[in-house]
Amino acid sequence: MQTLLRALFTPQVRSGAKPAVLFALAFAAVAAPLSLALRAAAPMPDLVVLSPKLAAYEAAPERYDTVFVGTSRTFYHIVPDEVERGAAEAGCTGWNVMNFGVFGLTGAEEDWLVERIVTAGEGHLQRIVIEDPLMNARDFADATTDRARFFSGPDSWQAQADNISSFPESLPKRLYRSGILGLGIGFDLSGVGRGAALAFPSGKPDEPFTFEMRQDGFEALGSLMTPDIAARRQEFEDHPERFEEMLARYGAPSSEDITARATYLAERLDALSARGLTAALYVSPDLAELDRTPRTGEAVRNLPGERIVMNFNRPDVHPDFFTPDLWFDFSHLGEAGARRLSFEAGRDFCARSTAESTSQEFSANAVR
Repeated sequence: MQTLLRALFTPQVRSGAKPAVLFALAFAAVAAPLSLALRAAAPMPDLVVLSPKLAAYEAAPERYDTVFVGTSRTFYHIVPDEVERGAAEAGCTGWNVMNFGVFGLTGAEEDWLVERIVTAGEGHLQRIVIEDPLMNARDFADATTDRARFFSGPDSWQAQADNISSFPESLPKRLYRSGILGLGIGFDLSGVGRGAALAFPSGKPDEPFTFEMRQDGFEALGSLMTPDIAARRQEFEDHPERFEEMLARYGAPSSEDITARATYLAERLDALSARGLTAALYVSPDLAELDRTPRTGEAVRNLPGERIVMNFNRPDVHPDFFTPDLWFDFSHLGEAGARRLSFEAGRDFCARSTAESTSQEFSANAVR
């Protein structure tokens, strides 16, 4: 070992390392402030689904009093018209619902998006439903996309750390995700990508992403077929035995501690409630997460305090959602399943929000 160290740290290596370290420090001292300045001056990048939905909402926030925010399981599962119909049947008439589901929404992204929605909807927004967001990237390529870099600025660092530290994964996995996040932040701070864009601008700007809002943000999975979506559907059709295998994961023993994640979600619900909104957690049917998200939803429900939790990822409570004909792939319902789920979500949300209002009124009268 000593021989190896002597071979690696020869006088020549040591003398050459000094200017390299000085160069690295000087580069960081110049690049980081420059990159932060360029970041502050740059517009928000055009992001698939997120940008057009946000533009549509902020252009007319008065159209909606209820917004569902979440991942692809919100995007493909929440049909606003059906939520409104279910709510009306339960006695809550006149709701106007928007689906703000976005592919791959992580914790920092959800926090940022919820803040934009609440700020724009002030005076109009009454109810907001959030989903347990996804974990951070685990590949360097995913941590350096335009979208990832937009959420890699200093104002997102705490939210990124909260998402990683609360996620029910082993310590080595969390450390690995933290390392990938650090590399992504370092890449952004280096200014390499921004410098390249300035030095070598593309000749023709890309066409902005568009999204048809006729269904208030909902899109049926498979209505727009891509090779990736087609492959997922084919895998589902080719391996029907996996459906029962995944169902068997529900209720199986798990060593994952979801306490921190439940607290993470409860804090966000409480912050929204403190702003005068009726806030709820939505746990979507998801075969791939039957060993985690049902437990997380129940853990949030069981924490001290009153919170609305709509936990639909429970085959024992909602068996009708877990028949193969309602699913498009192993993680998403098809349109028929989405409509059935959304109707039930509207009824459930109405009933729980009404019960919460009654409880709050009772408590207030008791205090008086």
